[in-house]
Amino acid sequence: MLALLLLAQLNAAVMTRPAGDDSVYSSASVRAIVGDASRLNRRVPPSLAGYRASAESEIAMVARRGEGNEGIVSVEQTQNEVRWERSGVFEQYVVGYRAQSVGLQFSSLSFFRQAWTVPVLYGNRLTLLFGRDTTRGRPVGRRQQQRLVAVHPLADDREQVYRFTGGDTLVTLRVDGREIPIVRVMAEPRSDMPDSTVAFRGELDLDASRHVLVRMRGYFVRKRPQPSLLTRIVSIGGFEAVAFVELENGEVEGRYWLPTYQRFEAHVAFTSTTESRSVFRIITRFRAHRISETLLPVVDDTIAAHPFALIFAPRDSLRRTHGWQRALGDATGAVHSDDFNDIGPDVWRPTGRPRLTWRVQRLMDAIHYNRVEGLYTGFGAELQLRDAVPGLTVRGNAGWAWSEQALRGRVGGEWKRGANTFIARAGRTLDITNDFRSVFDSGSVIGPVFGSDNYDYVDRRLAAIGMSRTLGKGRLAILRLETGPASDRQVQRTLSRGLFGGDSSFRENRGVREGNYWRHWVALEWHPDVSAEFLRSGVGGRASAEVAQGDVRYGRLEGRLTARKNVGRVTGAGRGDLGTLLGDAPPPQQLFELGRNQDLPGYDYKEFAGTDAAAVRGLVMYRLGIMESPVRVRRWFLPPIAPALAAGVQSGWTQVRGEGGWLAMEELGSGAREAAIARVGGAGAQGLVGSPSRVTDGVRTSVTLGLRFFGGAVGAGIARAVDRRAHWRLLFDLSQGL
Repeated sequence: MLALLLLAQLNAAVMTRPAGDDSVYSSASVRAIVGDASRLNRRVPPSLAGYRASAESEIAMVARRGEGNEGIVSVEQTQNEVRWERSGVFEQYVVGYRAQSVGLQFSSLSFFRQAWTVPVLYGNRLTLLFGRDTTRGRPVGRRQQQRLVAVHPLADDREQVYRFTGGDTLVTLRVDGREIPIVRVMAEPRSDMPDSTVAFRGELDLDASRHVLVRMRGYFVRKRPQPSLLTRIVSIGGFEAVAFVELENGEVEGRYWLPTYQRFEAHVAFTSTTESRSVFRIITRFRAHRISETLLPVVDDTIAAHPFALIFAPRDSLRRTHGWQRALGDATGAVHSDDFNDIGPDVWRPTGRPRLTWRVQRLMDAIHYNRVEGLYTGFGAELQLRDAVPGLTVRGNAGWAWSEQALRGRVGGEWKRGANTFIARAGRTLDITNDFRSVFDSGSVIGPVFGSDNYDYVDRRLAAIGMSRTLGKGRLAILRLETGPASDRQVQRTLSRGLFGGDSSFRENRGVREGNYWRHWVALEWHPDVSAEFLRSGVGGRASAEVAQGDVRYGRLEGRLTARKNVGRVTGAGRGDLGTLLGDAPPPQQLFELGRNQDLPGYDYKEFAGTDAAAVRGLVMYRLGIMESPVRVRRWFLPPIAPALAAGVQSGWTQVRGEGGWLAMEELGSGAREAAIARVGGAGAQGLVGSPSRVTDGVRTSVTLGLRFFGGAVGAGIARAVDRRAHWRLLFDLSQGL
């Protein structure tokens, strides 16, 4: 399916606008640089007969939210032996495999019909990923024999396809004591290139002293005069599917430039619907090149475009592999999807003409369902000023809650200036009052449709101005500041059940103290993409402080530390949260609540609450080293069963300070009382006086023991509370939760 979508979008990349002046070279120096590089690159060096090398690949599925946070959903690692001959024959032999996943899904190996590594950057043509199926012994059909071949930017016939600009010296590399000056040239497909041509758009880094190609970074497009029906269908709603590549060569034996690092990244998004993207990422590192040389006369060839064979070792060999160079997840965790924004399609670029797009930041802004609003439908717009006002984006969205009969939405803008981003926003939203949530938890889009709504809500009107600053290299840390007025209002349940699932007995919404206030907020995030709930390795944290003054008064401090690491067969993940609520009269919507769906399985929904709280969760898995190779069923690869011993612990603690804290605990039940009064009058609500939550009276702890399968995606075992007398109970889950 992924291959089909990418091929469809490649077909859709019609070159309809000129790439500026269609003269081939922007200057005489660029003409000379590209000409010299072409003469060297389009022919294999005469003495190079071939090579063998070891290659380690990491394949990941990544979810990217509109604001830029990434969550790694699955990661697979392969060990490969590759063999290339100057005739163009290339084989990738997969000799080792291991995987980990948040949820149950097909193995990514199902997407490949030929090798995903690129053997050399020499030659007139580049064979792209999804070519002929070389993984089967039987004959293949005509459709399977299709392969995509791109015109190399340094090919003999490049002037019919490309225009070249740039040519500035960027940096000096030091290799084996020798300094190598690097020159960057931009290759842009011409608007008048022949129909059906596949071309590269992006950067070429050249060795300025010897004019060899060191690196390619960009993506591929195809000129199609008439889009196919499939293309028109998948393009509805602003569909974008772009295959980015970053191909780096290294000098081997001081004579040949051969692959050392390759990154392939497919971004898929409905850009006119939401800013979120799905990312398919492959990172490969080559090592231990073994060169074959020849002294015989060589035919003046330019490398034939053969299909690249993909071969899998027997299953018993795959599971016995040792000697991994990198821990599982380290390669994909070191990069980010925004790395390609500067060279991506116009819709993702920060530069260009002003662009208006009808879309929302999150799917939640377009459609969702809950027990307060019922069905909510909305729309949004985004104006990127780009070159008119560099860095400025204005966006807004609005929608209607059909059961509640309420209008909600927000409008705002952000202005990026270097490491700083200045923001202004205002709106009315149905905010969630749950605590210690993961960064991807914005509420459930369709869960309440089936009767599961494990959130409580507050109707909040808010305006704010502020800024954020990126600290360190990349996304090492982010500092955020906001201030502005706000107003909280109580909301009540409008639905008693979901659309499916019978009488789901939706709870009444918990109490909210109404009032207007001025809010100040500051937060510091360290490694914001590291989350124990997803698969990125590393250590991350967050600290925040919030102060409110007015009808609603409080101070709120929160801290979080999260970590995940793979070491050999052992995976460890943990998260700790700590919070305290300050002030003489804290509102109930700011209390910390813990329970079955809030970090303490084995207890009731938000059974515990308080002005102070802490929650710690941890998981350790040990893979048994059996059944670790993927299971092939015709063309599909099922994930390996890969059983692992698993042990988890979840601990929580709450307490209440002062009379104001106990009053807030009582007010948590005010939502149920008000709803009862509205239905049956004051007398019918007398039995509901009191708090629906209580303090923990010490630390509450539960443990889980069992087995996890399919890279940790499925778990079965037993669990019990250890802070009191309790029975073991069966536990089964379909996600790698803590």
